[in-house]
Amino acid sequence: MSLMEQMQQIDRRVKAMLRTANIDELDREELHVLKQLKQHSNEARLDVREYEYAETRLEQEKAAVKARRNLAKLEKSILQLSSIFGPADTADLGAHIDTLKTHLA
Repeated sequence: MSLMEQMQQIDRRVKAMLRTANIDELDREELHVLKQLKQHSNEARLDVREYEYAETRLEQEKAAVKARRNLAKLEKSILQLSSIFGPADTADLGAHIDTLKTHLA
């Protein structure tokens, strides 16, 4: 499975869980984190795509740094939204994110 496919799988799982969550019950801080989570997920997806399409090693390294940074932010946002993501979901998504970060080298 390519890195982009892995990132798309993470993105789809996150969005599927957000669709089933009751967003109306979230407080202001959680709504802010939710907005950031969506942004970090989109940015990470674009960074992984940029990594895969890079023509030089230097471009690839720059994209990898950005992607790892956004993946770390995505993981942090998932942890902050424990009202939406349960412990098993958090652990599973965290493992997939860590695997993806490891392959971005």
